Amino acid sequence: MNRTLLCSAIEGLVSKCGYNFQLSDKAYYPTTVCRYPAAFMSQPEFSSLEGRKHGRITYNVSLTLAKQGAKQSPEERNSSLSTMEEQAMNIFVELSQNEHVAVVEELTIVPCSEVDTHGAITIKAEAKVVTIF
Repeated sequence: MNRTLLCSAIEGLVSKCGYNFQLSDKAYYPTTVCRYPAAFMSQPEFSSLEGRKHGRITYNVSLTLAKQGAKQSPEERNSSLSTMEEQAMNIFVELSQNEHVAVVEELTIVPCSEVDTHGAITIKAEAKVVTIF
């Protein structure tokens, strides 16, 4: 699985959850997200390669999920974070079942403390995705 197939697989999974998918460089995150709920993925970072004509490529993947939350109460925000955490986990679980993915490792999911100008609730999921080629 190359970078294009990996990005396409993740786009399909986040779209299934109802998020508007955006793929771009990290620096463009604030200007790229214009519709909520949004899923922003920075370009996967090539980490390692095993093999020549066939083998494994490991990518570091960072995915941010965001929902509008400016008018939500603290209880509603906590509920939204819980739902988004579950969705992020399910996205990576389903990704691990893709025929071109060997394994998803070191998954971390954390709420983002940064507040954007839209008052969005965000979480960031990061993982090492080992793909097969």
